[in-house]
Amino acid sequence: MNRERKIQKKEITLKGIPTSPGIAIGKTLLFGRKMLIPDQKNIEIDQVEAELERIGTALERTQRNIEKTRDKATKELGEIVGRIFESHLLILEDEILLDEARAKIRSKLVSADFAYYSVMKKTYDSLLAQKKDYFRERADDIRDVGMRILMNLSGETDKYEFQTDEPVIVVARIITPSEIVHINRELLLGVVTDLGGETSHTAILTRALEVPAVVGLKKISLLAQSTEISVVNGNSGKVILNPTPHHQEIYRQKQKRYLQFYTQLADLNGLPAETTDGHRVKLMANIELPVEVETAQNHSAEGIGLFRTEYLYLVNNQFPSEEEQFIEYKRLAEKMAPNPVTIRTFDLGGDKAPAGLEIGREANPFMGLRAIRISLARPELFKTQIRAILRASAFGNIRLMFPLVTGMDELRKIKRVFREVKNGLIDEGVAFKPDIQIGIMIEVPSAVIMAPELAKEVDFFSIGTNDLIQFTLAADRGNEMVAHLFQDLHPAILRMVKMTVNAGHNQGIEVGMCGEMAGDPLATVILLGLGLDQMSVSPLALPEVRKIVRSISFTEAEKFAEFMLTKKTYKESIREAEKMMKEKFADLPIWFTTQNNESLTKDI
Repeated sequence: MNRERKIQKKEITLKGIPTSPGIAIGKTLLFGRKMLIPDQKNIEIDQVEAELERIGTALERTQRNIEKTRDKATKELGEIVGRIFESHLLILEDEILLDEARAKIRSKLVSADFAYYSVMKKTYDSLLAQKKDYFRERADDIRDVGMRILMNLSGETDKYEFQTDEPVIVVARIITPSEIVHINRELLLGVVTDLGGETSHTAILTRALEVPAVVGLKKISLLAQSTEISVVNGNSGKVILNPTPHHQEIYRQKQKRYLQFYTQLADLNGLPAETTDGHRVKLMANIELPVEVETAQNHSAEGIGLFRTEYLYLVNNQFPSEEEQFIEYKRLAEKMAPNPVTIRTFDLGGDKAPAGLEIGREANPFMGLRAIRISLARPELFKTQIRAILRASAFGNIRLMFPLVTGMDELRKIKRVFREVKNGLIDEGVAFKPDIQIGIMIEVPSAVIMAPELAKEVDFFSIGTNDLIQFTLAADRGNEMVAHLFQDLHPAILRMVKMTVNAGHNQGIEVGMCGEMAGDPLATVILLGLGLDQMSVSPLALPEVRKIVRSISFTEAEKFAEFMLTKKTYKESIREAEKMMKEKFADLPIWFTTQNNESLTKDI
């Protein structure tokens, strides 16, 4: 008797960009509608007006469709997410695209759908070919809007149907914001795409939905097959297709521990981040969207340590007005009151290159015109943002923070602009918090060296380790060839943190950290012992950081930090940190598994 044997297909492991945390295990669903490619259809001269009218009618229908999607997104996910579709309406109104399509109809005597497709495809391909992620990601929006117009031109129904009746992990070459919004959230386990980056609208949406997501996997849509099992680790960026039964079990256990651990830590909600001998640190949240405030509050954040305001720009593809910014900052301050909200001015440039600023091509944009340098180069934009933040400060406990400050000259220029804006509001009789605190991010080596002088000029420091590490160690964390050199526990980084803390405390100001290192469990005890007053982390990392702080004495943490400052190599540092965690925190199953003794977030 012949029996059919189930043969394990080859397991494939890919590494992409994690954009939304969590672990998902389940059946795969290949998703995404193909771009409509109309045939070239020639028309007669007397049909031109009719084809032009067809475009007008399709635009009106598409506008109504986008407005419905916008309203759905706003209702379910908040106004900031809804504004993604405001940017789609702006694309719809782009006269350059429309005029070129109309001209093509008149000059080439082709149908409206072929004319619009040709123009839209040219723009899409041009954006996709750009080196900067920002422009490639905006190509997604062009494609989204273009598909809707082409459907309306062809007479097809502009609907987004999710063909499944069971929970799935969606795999696609690209998935548009409109598609994400219309997927049944109860059936969406995770999202995986070939294309995309951290600042894409799809990434924003998956974070808002709290769905594990990994993007930038290049060819996963060609390798995956519907109904097969996949694993998505939105913490590490690893995706496994056809995992072996052994790996499936490991990940199910990881997922189980992940969920159990957070359930257990719920008992700590509302309790302060206080060591066993009574030393307190402030535990804050980093957020990118106001919708994340609820998650931060659910995990008992003591405030917002970093609100990344550049997303106000990225969802609109243009700089928001003073009033638009004021409304968002005010709402955020009111939601968190009386807890503090630290608003960072725009950190655009680098991987978030803004259109319309005419920066020009830069060989190394991360070390080019970005962050505070853009603000000082465009004082009208800088003043508008400061005005909005100051006005909002009348409605809550707002603090103002400036990124990528390199030294005293820069800081004094910033303060001159700040005083000018304050004096203008006073003259106009506009209310604001007169004693609003201002601070700077310490994220370049020069700022660490100048910290004793800088500390005399500000109310607080916040260490931004993402840039500090890559600039100190000359290791671009986005470059796969040197990513292994991006080491948060490198002895030089630990010593720089200590230097910054000492400089701030000598002047009586608070020193915090809002970089990713603050959320690394291997670093928590060390940072505590180095004397940080505040740690600001992803909302989902709050419970475990709180647990670690509450499980050790400050005396022990100080002693261990002093010991770590004597280490001479990264290997020594990481070995000692892992040894300490295994000895002191064996009850934290989220970080260490009996299988590999490796972090759940760092992966197997």
